[in-house]
Amino acid sequence: MTFQMWSPFHFLFMSSPFIFVTLFYFLFRRFNYKTLRLIGMGFSLIGIALLVCRNIEIYHNVNQIAPEEIPLQICHLANFILFFAFLFESDLLFTIAFCFNLPAALVSILFANGLTNYHSLLTWQGMAYLFGHMLIVGVVLWAYFNKMVHIKIKVLRHSLSFIILMFILSIFVNNLFMKWMPPFSSNYFYTMAPENGTPLEYFYKLGKETTTFGLHFNLVYLLLLLIVGLSVVFFFYVIYLFLNLVIKRQSHLNS
Repeated sequence: MTFQMWSPFHFLFMSSPFIFVTLFYFLFRRFNYKTLRLIGMGFSLIGIALLVCRNIEIYHNVNQIAPEEIPLQICHLANFILFFAFLFESDLLFTIAFCFNLPAALVSILFANGLTNYHSLLTWQGMAYLFGHMLIVGVVLWAYFNKMVHIKIKVLRHSLSFIILMFILSIFVNNLFMKWMPPFSSNYFYTMAPENGTPLEYFYKLGKETTTFGLHFNLVYLLLLLIVGLSVVFFFYVIYLFLNLVIKRQSHLNS
């Protein structure tokens, strides 16, 4: 079973997180808050388990530790962020999940070009991509509609600081991993190159690759990528405020 962009299966894939959140919201709506947290942790653990199986499969194929096996990619990291968000009831982690991991996973579902490289979707890598991204989007939205996501300006500022720090660190990590693990490439946070088929390719072409103090990067691309990333975070904060407003108005009309 292979994947084709804009096929009926791709459209089903794009709708799957929203089917998930609708189904499981109504299925678990009568459970108390503590049980819902445990269910959320369970969903996150499923995502982590898929990721572990994927990485075992990659290691079996290459028989070597490679950057692809280290879960520092935005969407891979999201599984752990969600688990600890549920575990510690962390507003900071839920904010990162809603404003950063959620849109990143949505982009990966919309521009799922990476799936076309798999000879079959019936592998751990293929299933981890499909169900992993579906779970990230679905679980974050499910957590929101179960009143677990609380975004305040102070928490949003801390989230932005965390994202910027991870973004900067990824530049160094990518360069180090490519030196330590040749011939494999490392592209955490897409700071080395854009994902194929995404609008970020245009930003990359605006700049020029350079090497300074042993670090290989495209400065114009990095600056534009950071601006886009922070803009997306603020945009999803606005979406959060809008959803809250709609829900409050609906509750007021029903009361």
